[in-house]
Amino acid sequence: MNRALLLLSLPALLLLSPGHAQNAQPLKTTLSTCGAYTVKTVENGFGDPEDRVTLSRAGVTYATVTDTMVGVDWCRDVTGDGVPEVLLSGFSGGAHCCFTHHLYSLTSPPRKLLTAFSAHSDTLEARQLDGRGPLELIGSDWRFAYGYGMSFAESAPLPVVYSLLPTPGGARFVENTRAFPAFMEAYALTAPEDERFSGGVLVEYAARVLTRGADAADGWARGLEAPFAAWLANYGPDIQQDMSDVGMWDWPTRAGVNADARRTGIGGAFLAPGMRAYLGQVIGKEGATLRLYRAQGSEVVAGPVLLTVPVTRDGYGEPVVPVWPTTTVRRASGRDDALLRDARSGSVRYLPVRVSASGMTELKDDPLGVTARLLGDLSGVAGHVAAQFRDVKRTPEQQAEVRRRVQAAVTRAQPWLAGWKGQEAFALTRLGNFTFSSMRLLTDTPTRAQAVMTTTVGFTDAKTDSEYVNGERFTMIVNLARGAQGWGVTDWTLVPRTGELTEE
Repeated sequence: MNRALLLLSLPALLLLSPGHAQNAQPLKTTLSTCGAYTVKTVENGFGDPEDRVTLSRAGVTYATVTDTMVGVDWCRDVTGDGVPEVLLSGFSGGAHCCFTHHLYSLTSPPRKLLTAFSAHSDTLEARQLDGRGPLELIGSDWRFAYGYGMSFAESAPLPVVYSLLPTPGGARFVENTRAFPAFMEAYALTAPEDERFSGGVLVEYAARVLTRGADAADGWARGLEAPFAAWLANYGPDIQQDMSDVGMWDWPTRAGVNADARRTGIGGAFLAPGMRAYLGQVIGKEGATLRLYRAQGSEVVAGPVLLTVPVTRDGYGEPVVPVWPTTTVRRASGRDDALLRDARSGSVRYLPVRVSASGMTELKDDPLGVTARLLGDLSGVAGHVAAQFRDVKRTPEQQAEVRRRVQAAVTRAQPWLAGWKGQEAFALTRLGNFTFSSMRLLTDTPTRAQAVMTTTVGFTDAKTDSEYVNGERFTMIVNLARGAQGWGVTDWTLVPRTGELTEE
């Protein structure tokens, strides 16, 4: 029994984990203590108002968590300073989502050390992973849930490790997963006799990417039985791109950004081969700021502002950011360049950039720059074509404007068809779905280049009645050459990708 947590209520009213059965309960209050503080939980089942848990002392409330269900996960000293910490949890309701965890050090006054969005996992486990000092907190990273053709039942989380590290605002727990490769492998790597399932295979592949590198992970994947070998060959490039930010999500926090600020970003060797950095965008109330974050000794420092864009809000109050970093692209030098998705003009384009410690430069006469223009023009056509099928009432004038935008996008993209080498004509006017998930420059010389993208492509037909146009996965191959007028596309094509978990 944890002696630091003294329950004051009757056994029937003990604090419930948010993961317990979701039956409506009458209003109930539970009191407990953690250190010198009172923890008060007020539960109202799934009715209004929301449940809440408060942290107070001498009549002063220092913290409140409200959610559909709330709870106290544990009370213990995890920092090693003799002062206990309390982990409060909130659960939004639903079959398996979503949990949020709030860790407070019970100093005077209490100090928040972590807010962790844990998605489908109901707690954080405190363990000693490095053999010294504060305990680490182990949670779950559900970025792969439902991904790559899996159902939720097949999905599995990556482990995520939070370490107590210094930040400009004081020590706090931050995501530090890459610092624990041995733990990652012990968690994820399976024994030969273990029964494999898609989520477990995916987590093992991802762990190998993190701890041994992409080439080693791909080599391991090629030796798997069906259907996993073909599945990882199909989605491997996407998976590697999707996990580029693992271990760096909290680099802005370590550099002084508010820990609760929203952010997005991609990781890569933007400064030098083998030197990881984080191209991160911090989203505020009115603007989003892009910077490069890099390790400097044991600290993380932020570079100068590279780009600032305004932030608007959708109908649900969620931020809408017109530009954000989306893709890391390895160059022949071993350094990485980046693509930014830019929708400021109303149509999508991809901005190819090279980042340094002091600034960011757009790549124009460059194979990545030319490929980005092709991708942007096709994405623009698909967006406008799909918008014709949006379920909204339009006046005749509005309908004419939609058609005008489609025609303008098609006209802009038309010159690219000169290089199309597919067996059938590319139906540009029916292109209703075009996205790409990863990009690789398999050839990258001063005079020739080949860009390879994993894409999803779909066309409208007489039965199309929605803006969500179904698509199929293709490998898009773009060959480029440098001539007297600079870089240009010599030819491009789409090759169907195979390797789904369940082939139709």
